[in-house]
Amino acid sequence: MFRLIAVLALAVGMNAFASDASKKACTKSEGMQAEKEVDSLSDWDHVYRSYKKFSQCDDGAIGEGYSDAVGKLLANDWGQLNRLLALTKTDKGFQRFVVKHIDETLPGDTLLRISTNARSSCPAGAQRLCSLIASAASGKSPAAGSDSPQVK
Repeated sequence: MFRLIAVLALAVGMNAFASDASKKACTKSEGMQAEKEVDSLSDWDHVYRSYKKFSQCDDGAIGEGYSDAVGKLLANDWGQLNRLLALTKTDKGFQRFVVKHIDETLPGDTLLRISTNARSSCPAGAQRLCSLIASAASGKSPAAGSDSPQVK
């Protein structure tokens, strides 16, 4: 029995070490490149390339830049959703990245437009993605989309 517990503990410990070791650190150079690039993400292909190249730098100002790009695309360029759908079908990590960036740094009116787009203009075959997007936008929208703070 003791041997089984020791083997299980060792396996769990090595698995935790492997997942920490596989996370790439953001170098100063990558951070500078990502910060410069994040302001020019004009379509889902650019966002995806940046995600693949710099996702390890997704924090602080860079993370806010990603949120801004995701928010603008989902609120103002909903017609590009089929491209997002294609990218997220082959890369679930990218889907999580996009949904994560529908966050409280986005203005309430942007979140409301995203939620409205996802609920009323979802293309065929994108229902699951639209549902994730709508839930993220609705859950983060202050005072149901207004810019005023919620009263508690």
